[in-house]
Amino acid sequence: MTDNASDTLPVIRVAILEDDTPARKFYTRMFEKAQGFELVFAAADVASAHAALPGARVDVALVDIRLPDGNGLEFIPPFIAETGGKALILTVLGDRASVMLAFEFGASGYLLKDTPPEQILRDIRALVHGGCPISPQAAAHLLSLVAPSKPASSDQPDNILTPRECDVLTMFAKGLSYQDAAAALDLSVHTIGDHVKRIYRKMQVRSRSEAVFEAVQNGWLDG
Repeated sequence: MTDNASDTLPVIRVAILEDDTPARKFYTRMFEKAQGFELVFAAADVASAHAALPGARVDVALVDIRLPDGNGLEFIPPFIAETGGKALILTVLGDRASVMLAFEFGASGYLLKDTPPEQILRDIRALVHGGCPISPQAAAHLLSLVAPSKPASSDQPDNILTPRECDVLTMFAKGLSYQDAAAALDLSVHTIGDHVKRIYRKMQVRSRSEAVFEAVQNGWLDG
């Protein structure tokens, strides 16, 4: 029996600009299997993406930055002008300059390539509905500009978080995964998970991005 409710949901039309062939094929399969998505085109370079633009109907474009024939960021302005869609950066680059430039070129979100596939799909849905998905590392760079560190006050992080919890949050602000944070701090992944649960409870947040956002906004972490 057909699920009539799901049939009425609008399909999200996506495009991919990714030069790495295995990655491009992986994202292609991801959208082909995911319900509620339609892949319009998958381009391996900037020239191919530009050639696919005229008349294309795209809601969200996944855009890599370093490409064989130029910078993927240069594709964003004409993409927005042609389709009215939104650009979501998906890259290995988490440095401050790349993050800043991406938003200057008109990107609406910024994810690193270690983002799990199910999270990418959730973030695309959120983006279509007005959200701004952003990796913790990218969030830290942005907030260091719009919310510079505040002077010391009674709300110091050690009054809320333990030193080890601050260490874990710092690892996430640098864009590290659970596994990488565990290795950097010489802890088990299970212990990292326990720290994360306590951080979420104390800070009353539900994601790493929110935790990093609050910490940087309060001057607890350096951008």
